[in-house]
Amino acid sequence: MTDDDLKTAKTALAKLHQDMEAINRLAKPSCLSVIEQMERSLEPIRRQHLEISRAFEIPGAMARIQEIVSANQHWQELIKQATATSSIAKSLSSTHPSWLDTIKPIKHDFSHISQLQASAKLALCDTSLRLAATERLMADIDFAAIRGRFQVEMPVIAGLESSIAHVAASYGDLAESLREISDITRLPAFVLPGATREIYTTSFALETLHPWNDRDEDEAETEIQLVAEAELETSGCIALLQQVDPGLARPYIGARDALYGNNADRARHILSSLRELWNHLLRRLAPDDLVAAWIPGVSNQKDLLHEGKPTRRARVLYVCRELNNDPLTDFLIHDTRALVKMIELFNRVHELETALTDEQLRAILLRTDSWLMYILQISSGNFHE
Repeated sequence: MTDDDLKTAKTALAKLHQDMEAINRLAKPSCLSVIEQMERSLEPIRRQHLEISRAFEIPGAMARIQEIVSANQHWQELIKQATATSSIAKSLSSTHPSWLDTIKPIKHDFSHISQLQASAKLALCDTSLRLAATERLMADIDFAAIRGRFQVEMPVIAGLESSIAHVAASYGDLAESLREISDITRLPAFVLPGATREIYTTSFALETLHPWNDRDEDEAETEIQLVAEAELETSGCIALLQQVDPGLARPYIGARDALYGNNADRARHILSSLRELWNHLLRRLAPDDLVAAWIPGVSNQKDLLHEGKPTRRARVLYVCRELNNDPLTDFLIHDTRALVKMIELFNRVHELETALTDEQLRAILLRTDSWLMYILQISSGNFHE
């Protein structure tokens, strides 16, 4: 997909967002034309799949992007899915309140049911558009080139590459588990967009390790827009972190502020803060005593304890215990591991006295913001509201 196609699709989706706002203001909206516009806006992305297959010729690319391409095709099929009104009406009672909040006041009539369907399809359009950009980023990642450029040891690169492949595979499994619009609306509204943002910000952070001359101006402009959107979506992560533990929020705010300071040691400040944050936060969200008391009731207890202490896997499972969605929990486990491996890589690059650019530091902060936002939203109990 060319950058012009991507811009065209984004412009069309921006118009659709305006249409949805208008729909919410009208007493008897007609959603059919909006849904048809959504489907037309995805045509550039569908064409991309004819081109992205060429990337499979790059060694290692297939393992990284095959699942992403398949997931995006799955989202596009759901967008085209003609869900019967009766089916939507039946599932309305199980729809998560976060979706219904967008179409208040709730009335079980055709117009509100249509609004729910249109809202879900609009979210899928946004998801597919971001995933299309992720496909391109994933196809461009060359771990061997990153290792050669920064002289990083093989175990560090191999661990990161493996974690990225597992994230992509688990995202594919999550997509496969959501077979109908109603499967998506049963989960909190942030779940699917958040998972897609996670895999996008992972790819973007790795892309910043490429030399600037490897990137075209149009691609850079597109990334600026997508990154700005991700930053807006994650702007509330500090407020959520403060609710959980102000003691964790203060040093993290300091790390973010350091990005814009003149301290020569700011990269070390930022990276050391990120390295510690995930570990302390997981322990705060899933304390040893509570996790240990919860583990006996888990059917599969493999890899939940190490030397009598809960593992990272156990803590993430505990955080997700109310979701009742195994593919989503599995995705978050692999996503958290990938974040840890990425922070290890950036730390190793810095330790080798390679100057990290502002763009690279900003990208790893955005990656952390995205993960924070996602795990804190999951932990906050939004699915009971």
